[in-house]
Amino acid sequence: MRPCPVILSRGVVLLVLACGSFARADEPVDSREANFLLLDAARDGDAAAVERLLNEGPSVKTRNRFGATPLIQAARGGHTAVVRTLLAAGAEVDQANLEQKTPLLETARNGHLETARVLIQNGSEVNRVDLQLLSPLMHAVFGGHVPLVRLLLESGANVELVDRTGKSALVYAAAAGNVEILALILDRGVEVNERFGNELTALMWAAGYGHLDAIEMLLAAGAQVDLLDKRGMTALMIASGQGHAAAVRKLLAAGADESLKDPAGKTARDHAAAAGYPTVVDLFGAH
Repeated sequence: MRPCPVILSRGVVLLVLACGSFARADEPVDSREANFLLLDAARDGDAAAVERLLNEGPSVKTRNRFGATPLIQAARGGHTAVVRTLLAAGAEVDQANLEQKTPLLETARNGHLETARVLIQNGSEVNRVDLQLLSPLMHAVFGGHVPLVRLLLESGANVELVDRTGKSALVYAAAAGNVEILALILDRGVEVNERFGNELTALMWAAGYGHLDAIEMLLAAGAQVDLLDKRGMTALMIASGQGHAAAVRKLLAAGADESLKDPAGKTARDHAAAAGYPTVVDLFGAH
């Protein structure tokens, strides 16, 4: 903002800052304002403004109140050209915000493939996790961003990482029923029967959401059908309690034991009955 002179009595001149809210493009701005403008321009993907502002001296390491740098702002929006400009100006590729999200984590969460590629080429750590212990791979899997998942895996993403809720990339893929991503992860040699949070397996997650193709893929990969979770429930019990009739049929056809009981003495059929799914109840003893 430029000061506006206001002439008072006896020749006293007062400079008032209310003459303009924003500096014109051809006017210099103070460093604090320039930092704010750089953050906004990076967020908006305004490459011309970013280049102009960088010549006026704002810091590429400046942060907003959430700890986001201009590079994080640009990466979140997938503004690849701006990302390149900021990196060339000395921005730290893995400087994180208050949630410990790096530019790559924000990019992966939003599915920006080319921006992620540039960040990785500039040395971003593909296995860096945020405060929730979520990795770029987990974010990409959760969002269903198949090309980005493939890029991260090719760049060394660790499929074994587990977040604070006890889930891995395998779990997120199974729970979403995304068989293309599930296949990519299984191809990395993960243990298909690994137990995650609450002793749940990937098959149990797929069964709980009724994802038939994911169930079939996991079974083909060697998933054991009668494992018990922390509650003493099998994949068949979980699918039955959620009313997923087609999933129940598939699990029964794969040899799931309908006579197994949880610690309360309930079978899969009992879970279906208690949840009010008569069509699922009718599947038992008729397979």
